[in-house]
Amino acid sequence: MKKGFTIAFLIFLALVVAAGVVIATTPTKKLISFLAPKIDNIRITDTKIGEKTATMNVLMDVEPSLVSSFVDSMSYNFKLYNKSVAHGQKSFERDAKQGKQTIKFPMTMDHNKTRELVRRQVKEGEKVRAYIQAYTDIPLLGRRKFDIAESLDMVIPAVPGAEVTNLKITDFGLDEMEMVMTMSLDNPNEFDFYIRDMKMTLNFPDKMSSVGGTVKDYLIKSQSVTPIQIQAVSDVKKPLKTTFKTLTGDHVWRYNMKTYMVLEPKSDVVGTIHMDAVKTGKINVVQQLKKVKEAKKAEKKAEKQEKKEAKEQRKEEKKETR
Repeated sequence: MKKGFTIAFLIFLALVVAAGVVIATTPTKKLISFLAPKIDNIRITDTKIGEKTATMNVLMDVEPSLVSSFVDSMSYNFKLYNKSVAHGQKSFERDAKQGKQTIKFPMTMDHNKTRELVRRQVKEGEKVRAYIQAYTDIPLLGRRKFDIAESLDMVIPAVPGAEVTNLKITDFGLDEMEMVMTMSLDNPNEFDFYIRDMKMTLNFPDKMSSVGGTVKDYLIKSQSVTPIQIQAVSDVKKPLKTTFKTLTGDHVWRYNMKTYMVLEPKSDVVGTIHMDAVKTGKINVVQQLKKVKEAKKAEKKAEKQEKKEAKEQRKEEKKETR
């Protein structure tokens, strides 16, 4: 019994000595890196896209190591093709629950930096490099900083390009004008998305203003350009004066358009996107009105021809019944 206890003690002592040798011969920085928490399951929510920047919240799961505990603060720098696309720092309140920690931090991206990088990432499958400095308390060692560098399969949403390709007047009266606008949406992302809601405010300074929106949902495929149509009704300001000026030479009207879209990505890691855009342009109203007149004339001609053919068909049917 005594001999067995002695052998067990010697084995335990050997393990302690071996562990001590490993700790003594391993650089402190490398040793601490072994104790670093693990990050996983990165996803993006609450994305809002404006003219110049996109803001979003990033969620990630943090799995403590055997000795590391709650991550109370961190700084981060996300790079794509060695170019920084987002950076910042964030502190977190301690959660009463132990185990896996889910942290949430805001991120802002500049479209001028990210748009073409995302296009390239979709084609080449490049991963995002995350450089994170996480701070946590370790028993006996105290407060420590962990430098974490990982390659992530992270989807960065880029702003879809929007271009007004056509603005067509479908009807024109003294105090009201109906129109259909065609806008091409260029989706550079690796995911498809639905346009669930789109609202538009169109303003022709000193002439008229209008509101409109999409009448159905559109599916915008990844890496593609898709046209969508927006219907609008405009109220003419000072109808008589506007009509007189238009007929006597004010043919080209400039417009300012503001749109708001709710995009629903077909993605497990990117949530609903809210997008605002501002576009300016001009339209030759007289030219459009001529097209409206010609379209109505052609429509009446087609109706007249249809009635004529129907009348002749009835005559033929009567002859056959005699």
